[in-house]
Amino acid sequence: MSKDRSRNIALPNFLIVGAAKSGTTSLNYYLKQHPQIYMSPVKEPKFFTAQFLKFPLNGIGDDKVEKRMIKTFDEYKNLFKWVTPERKAIGEASVDNLYYHQKTIGYIKRYLGEPKIIILLRNPVFRAFSAYKHLVRDGREFVSFEKGLQLEDERIKNNWEFIWFYKDVGFYYEQVKDYIKEFKRVKIFLTDDLEKNPLKVVKETYEFLEVDPSFVPDVSVKYNVSGVPKSKMFSATLKKANTLGSVLEPVVNTLFPKKGIKIVSWVEKIRAKNLESPEMKPETKEYLQTLYKENILKLQDLIKRDLSHWLL
Repeated sequence: MSKDRSRNIALPNFLIVGAAKSGTTSLNYYLKQHPQIYMSPVKEPKFFTAQFLKFPLNGIGDDKVEKRMIKTFDEYKNLFKWVTPERKAIGEASVDNLYYHQKTIGYIKRYLGEPKIIILLRNPVFRAFSAYKHLVRDGREFVSFEKGLQLEDERIKNNWEFIWFYKDVGFYYEQVKDYIKEFKRVKIFLTDDLEKNPLKVVKETYEFLEVDPSFVPDVSVKYNVSGVPKSKMFSATLKKANTLGSVLEPVVNTLFPKKGIKIVSWVEKIRAKNLESPEMKPETKEYLQTLYKENILKLQDLIKRDLSHWLL
């Protein structure tokens, strides 16, 4: 267990580093239920990327994202001040850590040493579309998916938050290779695994984190689901509630972790009912599959998993 000796505060000994829109929020809440695991009360503190990103971030709604980022080490340490001795595994989930691998790895090693690394990977074609629907859901994206793909280079150049980089985030090979190279203990799952058998993935994660694998969490809720709101008015109301919840969640999760999870689960169920998921245009899917094909083939050799279904 890594510790800040000056204040005797335990620091994370594992990280969920990404990829974005691959099920990391669900895994975060499943792990949070385990009595031997402590998850940061702030999901995605983004502390490591905050050390080098240029501010301000200039995308629609990026200012609110920036305000929630944990920028100082003292703030980061405060996320873990409530860790108790029975919590053997201490973690947090900031999905931008995978995308910004070239810089975040050095900062992770500087502040945490050698934490265990968990990576979730989703078919990059559907991950890109999910990121788009995520921003539509939150009232930030106002153009078509195809137009968003066209605008990506401009958005990168103009320093928008990484969630807008629909195509670029999905080139996993170099990202994953660097984590495997730089860290001794790396566990990789596919989103397909989590969707088909969440309890199996959670149990394997418990074993990886060396906590009691017999504990059975509630995995009935999918968190942070993307989609297009059926009712914009209802979605706006939920967004306001979610904003309030994001302010209160760290306190509730710290003092009343079980109650905090129940509240979040309730909100997620309601939000999911108000979402519909449109289909991607066949020609757009074909374009993205062609774009990612070489990277996917290299990735499957690296992680020794058959990814041919990602190309269908």
